[in-house]
Amino acid sequence: MARLQHTVTVAALDRSWFEECAALLLDVVESTRTGPGGTLLEGGEPVPGVRLVKGRHLRAGARYTVTRDPAPPTPGEAPQAPVETLTTGIREWRRSTAIAVEQRVASADAVGRVTLRLRTPDRPSGLEARWTLRNPAGGFLQRISGRARIDLAAWWAAVAAPAGALPAARPPVSARARHPLGRADLSIAVRPAGGGARKAGADGRKAGAGAWEVGVTVTVRGRALLRPPAALVLLLFRVPLKRAFRQGIDETAARWNEVVEAGLPSPEELRAEFTEAVVTRNPGEAGPG
Repeated sequence: MARLQHTVTVAALDRSWFEECAALLLDVVESTRTGPGGTLLEGGEPVPGVRLVKGRHLRAGARYTVTRDPAPPTPGEAPQAPVETLTTGIREWRRSTAIAVEQRVASADAVGRVTLRLRTPDRPSGLEARWTLRNPAGGFLQRISGRARIDLAAWWAAVAAPAGALPAARPPVSARARHPLGRADLSIAVRPAGGGARKAGADGRKAGAGAWEVGVTVTVRGRALLRPPAALVLLLFRVPLKRAFRQGIDETAARWNEVVEAGLPSPEELRAEFTEAVVTRNPGEAGPG
């Protein structure tokens, strides 16, 4: 077994800013409509590659296909037809309780299913995910499954805790991935940096107004008969693994701080950017979803 752990300090976000942005993005999705020409935004702009093929739009039982354009043809080559890469189904869609979707991936490199469930979307309180993926051309070792849980209510409670408060019994973020060779567990804990809660800027932009101390822990274990050789490999590569792990966490934190300190968009600005990205994206470059 190998245990990797690292703690970083990152700029804080304001809860009200986060929740307002989430609600506005859902408003954009719910303003769309479908028809023979595909999916359209509220202003009539088409959403490239997204088509309703079953059920009622944004209702339980609805199913959509997402297509992407193939690579541009070489000179003299006939254009290829769009390739279907993803099917998305709506399991539940209630803004007051939960939104649940299932995505089925089908490509030359990966086949599988991903399910996502967002609790109380109007004021997000938690996100759950499950996935199973495999290489259709591969064998026993080329498959993976897992699940993840983000308890947003617990996250906000942790960053607002007073100095000296005991940590929660469970970390607000956890995930587990399973592979035939082993299992990896991830947990993320958070608390106010400096030992006490401080309020972030009202628009979520001011990093100096508050900071979070985020601890990331990853545990890797071999499975069944593979435990002894896996343990040996982990022992031999423990130092470079720890170095790469810490470097990755540090780089992620640095990018986060750079974005926040540069000034995050207002909810309305984010809505406009999201709408423009949906309309102008090239499905051939964006990939599934």
